[in-house]
Amino acid sequence: MKARLYLVLSGHPSQGLPLELRWEGGEVQGVFRQANPVLGEVALPFASRLTGEHLKALPLPPPSLKVEGRVLPGTKGLELELELSLILPEGRTWGERAFTRILELVFYKSLERSLPQVVLSPV
Repeated sequence: MKARLYLVLSGHPSQGLPLELRWEGGEVQGVFRQANPVLGEVALPFASRLTGEHLKALPLPPPSLKVEGRVLPGTKGLELELELSLILPEGRTWGERAFTRILELVFYKSLERSLPQVVLSPV
């Protein structure tokens, strides 16, 4: 499953957005924080490299986010069209795989509630 997110960065911190971003020499790095009803607060790191207008995810160990998308200059600031995927360790047993699936569903539902501009895709 993936989530699509549209953000406009105007140089000011976004109120209520659980996302921390840093631009460093062609790379975007950050952390997405989420209150998870099963695990408590979860901090998911991500890193992407900017190539032209496209962001390509850099591999990070699980648990993390895979963040890809486009960066476009806009009239109100920098516009980001992002695609987020949750990266979790692969379960070895059916119980671990079921728990992983539950965590994914809780993550995406929480994301959808906290950020109204999120569109979920069952990919």
